Amino acid sequence: LLSRYDGRYQLSEVARLYLLRGSPYDWGGLLNRMGPSSPHHAAIREALKGERASTTGAPGDRPSDAWAAGHVEIEQARAIAAFMHSHSIAAALGMARNVDFSGVRRLLDVGGGSGCFCIALAQRIPRLRCTIMELPAMCEVAREYVSAAGLADRIETRAVDMFRQEWPRDHDAMFFSNILHDWDFATCARLLAKAHAALPPGGRVFIHESLLDDSGAGPLTTATFSLVMLLGTQGRQFTYAELAKVLGDAGFTDVGATPSHGYYSVV
Repeated sequence: LLSRYDGRYQLSEVARLYLLRGSPYDWGGLLNRMGPSSPHHAAIREALKGERASTTGAPGDRPSDAWAAGHVEIEQARAIAAFMHSHSIAAALGMARNVDFSGVRRLLDVGGGSGCFCIALAQRIPRLRCTIMELPAMCEVAREYVSAAGLADRIETRAVDMFRQEWPRDHDAMFFSNILHDWDFATCARLLAKAHAALPPGGRVFIHESLLDDSGAGPLTTATFSLVMLLGTQGRQFTYAELAKVLGDAGFTDVGATPSHGYYSVV
């Protein structure tokens, strides 16, 4: 709906045709009817205006709210793990094949959910040992997935509130998948600063996200995923330049990115 020219946004041809009052093709009549009948219409408007919409649910209803509060119930943890495992298992298997983890011996998966990324990496790299850092109930559920994969001897869990407690310091690399997109830039900076402090000299951080292109307006799948994050979390998807800056501000150097699988890349 928007295009950028000379540093400024303007209406795209599609928007001029269908969203301007007075256009012979104006969709206003249809959209005005949809507004009152669809809670998503108001939620998107309010989220884009920076008014985190009440129409998306009461405080505490968003998936990221449990981590912000530092507590998740066991049944909620089972539901979240099942959802995220289905969402991420293919990306995890592709990432394990296509991203270079040479030199990594102990990997800390921050907010690792079901453990699908640790499982995929441990299956691919026999020497690698992984730790899933999660809230207590999520750790309990992750252990079930790890045991089912036959990897309990190489993948452990540690119950840590990533916002309020000290992070383990016995790993040479840290991994974030679909974590930073839940939070605003200040919170991402805080998390990456904690990662930097917990890593030894020469330690590495891997950020697995679907990256927006430099314009911030595409590709389409990532842009729509970013809209989902805008509605359901406190964050959005990032461009590579945005992640490179927040990593640099946290003290990391030698930042680069590689495509990993499907729409995803690892920074």
